[in-house]
Amino acid sequence: MASGVYLVVSDIDDTLIPRGTHGLPRRTSAAIERFVASGRHFAPITGRSRDDALKMFGSCAAGCATGAFVNGQVVYVDGRLVHSELLPSARLQEVADYLDRCTTAANILLYQGAFIRALTKKPWRLKDYPSQENDRRDDCIQAVEAPWVEKANIQCACSPQKVPALAARLSRQFEDFDFVQPGDVSEIDIAPKGWSKARSVQVLAQALDIELAQIVAVGDSDNDVALLEYVPNSYAVASGTNTARRAAAYQLPPVHQEPVAQVLEAILTGETQQFCS
Repeated sequence: MASGVYLVVSDIDDTLIPRGTHGLPRRTSAAIERFVASGRHFAPITGRSRDDALKMFGSCAAGCATGAFVNGQVVYVDGRLVHSELLPSARLQEVADYLDRCTTAANILLYQGAFIRALTKKPWRLKDYPSQENDRRDDCIQAVEAPWVEKANIQCACSPQKVPALAARLSRQFEDFDFVQPGDVSEIDIAPKGWSKARSVQVLAQALDIELAQIVAVGDSDNDVALLEYVPNSYAVASGTNTARRAAAYQLPPVHQEPVAQVLEAILTGETQQFCS
């Protein structure tokens, strides 16, 4: 396709679906299927692991065949792994030890295939701040055996408003990692320094042999900012963070109005509406 939109990339939680939802809304699922059937690509760009995303997409598997998972660290095209950025376990162990030593209640979760494990030498603290992700964990370990980990995040007992301060402390202490709050939640994503969702778009564009002008990006939170600033045709949902809305070129309706479906439908019908406020 020499011109027009060939690829739409979208965050999942609070962009594609409201956070806490466990499946695609019907209109969004149908729009993704029609978009992919037209010969284009749809790619979720999410902090979720690929296993998690596949479960959420359910019967709309075509919408998840191409995507960038774990905040863009793991990139697939048509079901084929084309790039991965892993986290060194030894360094994650140092972060876990720091959290045990210097915070009142925060722990790392490791996502290893289908298993979720808390990494802490103070497992009794986990009872003091149950979170949805901590409740999903399979067990708790004190040390990591594998040399590399695909996905890791930090669960915090503090309110979402206090998370940026902890992320800033960690960034100063561990300069080889980026620590990003993925929305209005008491969590911190851990990523290799300098790797972002924008970098994964570069990988996707190269693999699909398309230009940046043929890509549309949609997001809602601070961990989407690099993506929204990098892609000229970028949209933030109205229910997103102020930082994300400022970074995007255009604005979409809030997440409960299925804004990604609206974008896909507009592209398929050849509309040029920019949805801007």
